[in-house]
Amino acid sequence: MSDHPAPQQPPQVVRQDLGGWISGPSLNSEPVSTADVRIGDRLLYDAAVVTVTDIRDGFFWLEKGHEPGIALGWRSGSASGLIFRKATDLMERVTS
Repeated sequence: MSDHPAPQQPPQVVRQDLGGWISGPSLNSEPVSTADVRIGDRLLYDAAVVTVTDIRDGFFWLEKGHEPGIALGWRSGSASGLIFRKATDLMERVTS
């Protein structure tokens, strides 16, 4: 046991993450209305990047009942599914 104070650690330097070098790979995205999504676009959906495989306009059960909307078919690896949205809803398109 000694009466000396515990050694002090130097303050941690926190730098801005430029291009994903610190935390790992990163993506760039842009907001896009569902009406502007095209087949082949890559979207951020449910914490994954999905590729749009088909698009259908129609009447679907959405927030306020049976109303006009867009159905987007998607694939990500071996998973696939449908996204139902209004034409004016915003989604995130992957740009890089």
